[in-house]
Amino acid sequence: MVRKFSIILAIVFMVFMTACTNKSSVDSKDGTNTESAGKNDGFLASKKPVEKTIFLHYNDGGVIFDDDWPTFKQAAKETNVTLKGVAPKTSTNSTEAFNLMIASGSIPDFVMDKKENLNKYGMEGAFLPLEDLIKKYAPHIQKYLDDMPEIMKISQASDGHLYYMPFIADGVAAEGWYIRKDWLDKLGLQVPQTVDEFHDVLKAFKEKDPNGNGKQDEVPFFTRINNRIFDLASLWGGFGDFHLDGDQVKYGPYEKEFGTAMENLAQWYKEGLIDPEIFTRGGNSRDVLLGNNTGGATHDWFGSTANYNTTLKDQIPGINFVPFAPPAAPNGKRVEPTRRSPFNNFTGVAIGYKTKDPVVAIKYLDYFFTKEGRRLMNYGVEGDTYNMVDGKPVLAQKVLSSSDIPGALRAVGAQIMFAYQQDFDYEKQWTNDIALKGEDEYAKNDYFIKELPALNFTQEEEKVNNDIGPQIQTYTDEMMQRWIMGAEPVDFEKYKKHLEELGIKDFIKVHEDAYKRYLNN
Repeated sequence: MVRKFSIILAIVFMVFMTACTNKSSVDSKDGTNTESAGKNDGFLASKKPVEKTIFLHYNDGGVIFDDDWPTFKQAAKETNVTLKGVAPKTSTNSTEAFNLMIASGSIPDFVMDKKENLNKYGMEGAFLPLEDLIKKYAPHIQKYLDDMPEIMKISQASDGHLYYMPFIADGVAAEGWYIRKDWLDKLGLQVPQTVDEFHDVLKAFKEKDPNGNGKQDEVPFFTRINNRIFDLASLWGGFGDFHLDGDQVKYGPYEKEFGTAMENLAQWYKEGLIDPEIFTRGGNSRDVLLGNNTGGATHDWFGSTANYNTTLKDQIPGINFVPFAPPAAPNGKRVEPTRRSPFNNFTGVAIGYKTKDPVVAIKYLDYFFTKEGRRLMNYGVEGDTYNMVDGKPVLAQKVLSSSDIPGALRAVGAQIMFAYQQDFDYEKQWTNDIALKGEDEYAKNDYFIKELPALNFTQEEEKVNNDIGPQIQTYTDEMMQRWIMGAEPVDFEKYKKHLEELGIKDFIKVHEDAYKRYLNN
């Protein structure tokens, strides 16, 4: 089946390349701009109403384009372009859905997906290069490219072309450390400042009955997602992915600090300081452990985590779950392993090579980089999900009263992964003061790890990543779980040697080479 799939892809992309022999520029000779609107037509992308297709399918079916989304119906009124979704609504595997679409050779007018896929198949002819189209017909996008040169550095493919317009995130702080301050007060303890103090606090939570029910049922540290165990590793300077140490590229799980972290976490788990079900409890752990008054500390998103003080105030009188600064590692450094960056989602929207009128297509995308289009994608339709108050968009009460505010906006087509810039003010409207204070503290003190920027890889480098990366990730995850749960003692040298057998040095080298190109770009 793999061989057959490869043959199909080869035939499909021969067709792509034939159809796109002059893909580096688009002009009237290509049959474009036959019905596109002019400079004086406002936001219209086309003089006549047109329908274009879109593939938008992510989070394994959690978000699939809906033809009835009010946000995109409003965009159709403004631009004269109506979108029709073609992603399979029954599919629960976004990667599989994308691959099947590509293999079919029937590329829609617009495709939303991850950067690596859009660039890979863009270079093979599936998607149009956008830079010339943008320069000629998309002034609002061009302004973004001029004002944010990082867009090109991060988004363009290794052949120098820009094949998609990205989703641009907003904000600085993403996640932080949270602790039950009401439990600290009851036990006469202070907010921990170091990893050793954090250990002692968690031990007290385990042994001294801070929830007052006479049982030793407290779960000192818990987390929602398995790989968040890497967050705990940062307390000893261990990290779960690539990052920068100065200008040196480092892969966290290959560094000695990672081994030190695993030894300590195995001990914490043995002492009962870490949720015994940390690898199996799943995404509702916050709801369960905070809801039954047994959870003591976690590391998670600021906004949603602080909201438990409101949602549980009647159920657990006095609950005070607050953010605190990252506990200092043994080297004295406080490091937060997550942060927001404008392009940390690495997704966007490409234009398919078969689109009838690329000028209409790029003008349509340009609308979402206007003030009005950006507001539409962030807040939805005025009078429905938001209202203008003193010149600013304010979310409607029906949205603010929802238990899942981002979900309520996604239900109308706003706040989805598309091509536009997010507005962090939308989140501030439903983030309580506790979370905002925590976010401000993290940003003011710049606790964040120095991230490796989103890199562009050559096809050869991408092959190394695809061949080696998953093996390394699988092996690391497996060993991390075995070590922490005590299935075998931590032998970091043995683990490191196996990483080298898997090709870790080649894996690191392609990232070093790509980072050098990034610096020289």
